[in-house]
Amino acid sequence: MADGCEFGATLQLLARKHTLTILRTLAETSPLCFNELKRATHINPKTLTDRLRELVEEELVLRREVRKIPMEVRYSLSEKGFELAKVFDVIKAWHEKYSNL
Repeated sequence: MADGCEFGATLQLLARKHTLTILRTLAETSPLCFNELKRATHINPKTLTDRLRELVEEELVLRREVRKIPMEVRYSLSEKGFELAKVFDVIKAWHEKYSNL
């Protein structure tokens, strides 16, 4: 990349407020409907909606409409999202090894 940082765009995406929380929650428990995700993360609805839209657009999260009354939308990680979520395990292992920080 021209900016000298091969993963700068990914870091910018992950640095957005609550993005890591949403991805981690969906990696641990999914699929979840919007209200389940809201309860699990304690993120206000507007911010959660905005982040989910961004993550769906980035193809990290799948949005699936369940045809029932009332209609329900379920969110889960895409294959791309699960690949990124593997990084969380590496970070967790690093933290456990150096948890005196």
